[in-house]
Amino acid sequence: MSNGSGPGRSRDFRACLVSAEAFQRLAEPIIARITQDVESGVQDPSRELGDLVASAANLGFAVELYLKALLELLDVTVPKHHHLGRLYQTLPQEVRTETEQRYDATWRTQWSGKRASITVAKGPRDEPTWNAYRDESKKLGPLLERSKDLFQEWRYAYEFTQSADSPYQFHQFEYGLLLCACEPIRAAIGRRVQLTAGLPRP
Repeated sequence: MSNGSGPGRSRDFRACLVSAEAFQRLAEPIIARITQDVESGVQDPSRELGDLVASAANLGFAVELYLKALLELLDVTVPKHHHLGRLYQTLPQEVRTETEQRYDATWRTQWSGKRASITVAKGPRDEPTWNAYRDESKKLGPLLERSKDLFQEWRYAYEFTQSADSPYQFHQFEYGLLLCACEPIRAAIGRRVQLTAGLPRP
């Protein structure tokens, strides 16, 4: 184990990786059911909403752990926060370029033209004005910045904090693109594990 987190603390990237994979597996069955089970319109809290909350929190944490496992493997200091956008920006530029190219090919193949996001609005029962999701960037950096606090936001979805400029609190879950983000980050980890395994021992 390397020690990139300060005195007295070390991380095992392999344990981090298998944990990330486990959280992703927990999220995936619910994502497969979203278009069938979660209907649009005004609803009271339901089991389906609870499943959605669990899936979003699990996938958000999976992406975080994939990023932290990769940072640890690269011997880069692992930040002590959950912010997906900032974690991603901590990666070296060449790793981001490699990851973005694979991510771009993945989402275009698997999710282009498909419903890949869901938004829950908490507040009055009148329908709110929704954001124009189709106009948002599909690139990996902006995606992770928009989803920066996905884990914290969704695990506390039962709490309501009204903003000064809207009677609604919005929770967006870009499940399709976030699933696509997992694959290239995991692949970047796998390639570097193989390279390390091929090096002669000192």
